[in-house]
Amino acid sequence: MRKFHIALATLTVLTLGSAASAFAEAPYPVDQPFTSTVTRAQVKQELIQAERQGLLSEGENYPVISQAPSSLSRQSVERQLQTAQHGDTVYSGA
Repeated sequence: MRKFHIALATLTVLTLGSAASAFAEAPYPVDQPFTSTVTRAQVKQELIQAERQGLLSEGENYPVISQAPSSLSRQSVERQLQTAQHGDTVYSGA
């Protein structure tokens, strides 16, 4: 009887093990080996430049947000704001 229980336990472990491995799949998309297009010196130079520009985050100062350059003058922006506030160009709810 004891041999039967050992055989049953062994069969159960093997069955469950093979069922679990059936779900193992190849990664998708297929992993491609990484090939760098820049040298180590270029990466270091980019890091130094990013540090000087204040683009790196430290501690809890994440994310770093930089303002996009604008081609509009302050007067132009104020004029657009006045038009939007006094016209029907801004959606204000249902």
